[in-house]
Amino acid sequence: MKTKHYHYLESGLPNVWLQNGFTVHKTEYGEGVSIDDVEGLHKVIGLDLVEHKSRLTGSEFRFLRKELGLSQAKLARLWGYESQAIALWEKRSRVPV
Repeated sequence: MKTKHYHYLESGLPNVWLQNGFTVHKTEYGEGVSIDDVEGLHKVIGLDLVEHKSRLTGSEFRFLRKELGLSQAKLARLWGYESQAIALWEKRSRVPV
């Protein structure tokens, strides 16, 4: 079964569409999708965000934090903020830093 594009919502980002690197298949529960290289895909998404975005959205900021393996509390300590500030940034349409 061939699908032209796949809306990759599993990243937590609303605007990631894949043209290749995935396979659509039937399962006993319905249609399933396999991503060929999730780690590589997330690396490309992260690089695109840091190289091409002047201001991150909250969901983009959360994606990068999670990819770095940091909790909100750990990132807040590293940057000298309260963890609640990080949580608020991730809910906003634009991150203030």
